Amino acid sequence: MENQTAEGRFTRQAIEISIKIGAIFLILSWCYKILEPFIVPVVWAGIIAVAIGPVCDWIQPRVGGNRKLAAALVTLFMLATLITPTTILASRAFDSIQDVHSKFERDEFHIEPPAEKVKEWIFIGDDVYRIWNEAASNLDRTVKKYEPQIEEQVKKIVKQAAGFGGAILMFVLSVIISGFFMAGARSGKDTLVLFARRLAGDAGEHFVNLSGVTIRNVTRGILGVAFIQAVLAAIGLYVMEVPGAPLLAFGVLVLGVVQISPGLILIPVSIYTFSVASPTIATIFLIWNLIVGMLDNVLKPLLMGQGSSVPTLVIFLGAIGGFLASGLVGLFVGAVIVVLGYELFQSWLHANDDEEPADSKETSV
Repeated sequence: MENQTAEGRFTRQAIEISIKIGAIFLILSWCYKILEPFIVPVVWAGIIAVAIGPVCDWIQPRVGGNRKLAAALVTLFMLATLITPTTILASRAFDSIQDVHSKFERDEFHIEPPAEKVKEWIFIGDDVYRIWNEAASNLDRTVKKYEPQIEEQVKKIVKQAAGFGGAILMFVLSVIISGFFMAGARSGKDTLVLFARRLAGDAGEHFVNLSGVTIRNVTRGILGVAFIQAVLAAIGLYVMEVPGAPLLAFGVLVLGVVQISPGLILIPVSIYTFSVASPTIATIFLIWNLIVGMLDNVLKPLLMGQGSSVPTLVIFLGAIGGFLASGLVGLFVGAVIVVLGYELFQSWLHANDDEEPADSKETSV
């Protein structure tokens, strides 16, 4: 009889626990479904808040210690930095497209014949000269000849432009959310530390601090270096008066962020300048672009390991692997996950290093 009572009690407890677990799972899955559209912007907002947090800390005492005001000023500056060049770039691109379209309608659009030096371009000179010459002599016939390829490229450009516009809107939302994160940075960090301590004990705070250092190192070592390369490339492009310099500089920035050599843009542009400028000037421009392209090899090791006990190679591999697996946000998330994994492995590896050997406890007589 007692066995039956105990069995019934166990069954009731098992059913009750199952219902509670099911209810918790239902609530969590429902919350995830509701908040799913905001996950990426919120993750980006957290990354931005951690990366820009030191700037907010520097401004705070200069505005009377008002944390909310400091966060608002930083947020407004980031929004202006993001929106202003985007608006200028979009406006110029729209004006250029409109100008070309109106010239086409008035039959006033003409292409100048290529210079003979174009044939000397490495690998592509003959093909570029031939197509360029065809377009200069009879543009309508050339457009009809390559109409399928042109339509395909136009569709890709439109799709990429739409994706770029969506990404800009997402970043604007992330910047706004990051302002709230920075305003409540202290309480937010305390919550993260409490959560990390529940997971990792006393080492939880160390892991939270290490995650922040890693995000800042990735920001400096990848985004910062990409921005420096883009600025230097833009200076060279403007000095040489290369057509489409803003777009080319933006392309250098994008390639730098995704860890592809900006030489894919700068080397062809350097080759192009040999057909429009003197050999000396073109050679100087080529050397400048080579320096810009290789700058990341010098700056990344210097910037990505600052303030961290983790080797730079581990951070870099985590950032690149994360990017390949999860896109741009993976640059940061991947680096943080790999760094935490590295630290956990090191903690396990050296767990017994501080333990005193048994033999050493014996005292000699």
